[in-house]
Amino acid sequence: MVISTFNEFIQVFGLPISMSLIGGLIGHFVKNGIVELPKLVIEYDEEGLTLSSNWFVKCIQRLYYFLIFVIGFRNHNNAKKKIFFDLGFLGDLLIAIGTGILAKTALAMANTSDNFAVISSSLLAGYAGLSYLKGKQNKELADLFPEEMDDQNPRTPPA
Repeated sequence: MVISTFNEFIQVFGLPISMSLIGGLIGHFVKNGIVELPKLVIEYDEEGLTLSSNWFVKCIQRLYYFLIFVIGFRNHNNAKKKIFFDLGFLGDLLIAIGTGILAKTALAMANTSDNFAVISSSLLAGYAGLSYLKGKQNKELADLFPEEMDDQNPRTPPA
């Protein structure tokens, strides 16, 4: 089957995407408990920069150095600093859409077209895909900001 229009795409993938979105929503609320807005974290500091004593020139220099950092030109002081962007709830929905498409494709490759199989696999794919990626993302955030993540995930002391 050739899919050449958006309407044909929706006819083929509408059910798995909607079921996967439900699974993704369940996974999002299980992991977060709230709807998260997008986050942007920029690890930037001005250590080692020589700035002018004139306030206007200093503002221009700060803006210049920051824009250069965001573009990707880094010096030895901030070479390992990162820019981290998380779409939050919107990103979770995008993950769910992708896992629904993958679930439908896997079932089609197995010559299964039963709607109940599509529904159950899409729900599970949306939940599992979101859980996996959220766990991976939380690990990356914990590496960036270990003190903030320790407050959210208190560890029990070793016995």
